[in-house]
Amino acid sequence: MKKNIRGWDSLHSSQQKLYDILLRGDGDLTLDNMREELNVNSINTVVHHLKQLEKKGYIRKHGDRGHIEVLPAPVRDIVYLNLYGMVRCGKNGFFNEDNVINRVPFPVKQLRVNPDSFLVEARGDSMEPMICDKDLVLVDKMPVDSGDVAVVVYESGAILKKVYKERGRIILQSLNSKYEPMVAAPSQVNPIGIVRGVVRSFRAADLSFKKNRP
Repeated sequence: MKKNIRGWDSLHSSQQKLYDILLRGDGDLTLDNMREELNVNSINTVVHHLKQLEKKGYIRKHGDRGHIEVLPAPVRDIVYLNLYGMVRCGKNGFFNEDNVINRVPFPVKQLRVNPDSFLVEARGDSMEPMICDKDLVLVDKMPVDSGDVAVVVYESGAILKKVYKERGRIILQSLNSKYEPMVAAPSQVNPIGIVRGVVRSFRAADLSFKKNRP
C-alpha cells in the first residue's frame, strides 16, 4: 500500500490518483484525458475532484485557459477567489460574471470569506481614500442595504459606490468629495454585492463604512 504523506490522509483515493496524474502530466491534460486516466464515466466527477484538490491546497487553477498549477505541498489557510474584470470608481466601468480573469490566493485568517466572495479590480479615484486605483476589492454577493459600499451595475457598466435608498430613488455616492453623487431610479441600478475589504500588496484590511449619509 502506498504510504500517505503530506496530509494525503485528507484526500479521497480518487483525488490522490488525480493528483499523481497531474504531477506526472505535461500541463496539457484535458478533462477528458483525466477522466480516462481515472477510469470514470463523467467529466463532472473530474471537475469535482479538481475542486477538492484546489480547496485542500494541492493545486492552483488560473483563469487563462483553465491552466492547472500543481503545488509541491498543500497550502493551508488559503482560498482561491475569482478575480473579475475591472470595476470603475466612476462612470462607464464594466463587470462580467462569466469572465474570470484569474484565481487569486487569499489568506482566510486575515479576513473571513464565504462561498460567494469574489474580487474585482478598482479603477479611478472617486472612492479614495478607502479604495484606490488598482486595489483588489473583496465583495460578498448578497443584498445591498442603504448605506453599504457596493458593486452595482448602472448605465451598462459596473461601479463601486456607497448606496443610499431614499424616497423611491437610488443615490450612488463617491467617498471622494470632488465627485457629485449620481441619482437613479431603482430600476436603473442592479446591486451585485457589498464591499467587505480591500487587498493591497496581498494584505487584507477591514473597511469600516458609516451607514449614515454625510
